[in-house]
Amino acid sequence: MFLTTIEQVSLLIILIFVGYYFRKKGIINEQGRKVIASLLVNLFAPAYSIMSLSTIINVHDIQKYAILLVAGVVFALFSIFLAIPLAKATGKDKFHRNIYKYAFAFGNIGYFGYPLVNAVFGAVARAQMILFCVPLSVGISSYGYYILTEPVALDGQLVKEKEEIGSKLKRIFSPPMFASIIGISLGLITSGFNFKLPVIVTDLLTVVGNCQSAPAMLIAGAALASVPFKKLLSSFKAYVVGALRLIGMPLIISGLMALIYLFGWRDANFMRIAFFSIVCASMPVGMNVVVYPESAGMDSTEGARTCFISYILAIVVLPSIFSILTNVLSVTF
Repeated sequence: MFLTTIEQVSLLIILIFVGYYFRKKGIINEQGRKVIASLLVNLFAPAYSIMSLSTIINVHDIQKYAILLVAGVVFALFSIFLAIPLAKATGKDKFHRNIYKYAFAFGNIGYFGYPLVNAVFGAVARAQMILFCVPLSVGISSYGYYILTEPVALDGQLVKEKEEIGSKLKRIFSPPMFASIIGISLGLITSGFNFKLPVIVTDLLTVVGNCQSAPAMLIAGAALASVPFKKLLSSFKAYVVGALRLIGMPLIISGLMALIYLFGWRDANFMRIAFFSIVCASMPVGMNVVVYPESAGMDSTEGARTCFISYILAIVVLPSIFSILTNVLSVTF
């Protein structure tokens, strides 16, 4: 488990350093960063969402594991509301608070959580985790995109005096959000009427969707290229956010799960919910704190720095959390 975690984190960090090197050498320029981010937001991430959700979401599993979906809604809402006071205590202005709201509310479940759970616990556990995380994924593509692309300058002032309603709705109903709706709908329709999508469609979605991970890491590294390396590693605020994300959040969720356990809910469903909740809470900062602002032409340096430090901390923290989980919780998938 320790080696699996190290390998997963190391892959992401290596790609971040590649992006850092490419930006220093001019291989990726400012315009290139925005192009890559736009491809991620408008093509790669939507394709991945449609592919994964349409495959996992089906009538049979929703009926069988409906409680996971309901628990996922509760977890997503709790995470979003818990992130607000944490962000206010951490961020000095609205621009940075929006970044921290996302960082605390949404961990890296897509690029990091699912592959790690699949490698350690198998495909069935991964499928159940994706079902649990459907509400979280919808929150990322709607609320997450909305706050990270809000037209706020680095000094915290609104770029526009009053943003138009149409612009706000466009940020809520983003391409990733539409993709989530399409993926969920396709999963329900194909399973409900017992037919499959044409092979060419699934193959296309798979090929395009699998392109999202590496470019996200590359633009994170490219964003960090503007920060001196010593300053990158000496950002106290980034360590605080990383520690809260990787230690504080899972401790809070674990405490709540312990209370529920003491009140008598101890069956297999509870164990699965507790496991997925703690795993999601302990994930490092999601890469969209870089991708979403970058696609909107906004500064992504603070998000990239926060991501990078959280991945460094994850090398030490995550193996311990997973070891404790497997020893404390009797989970069956």
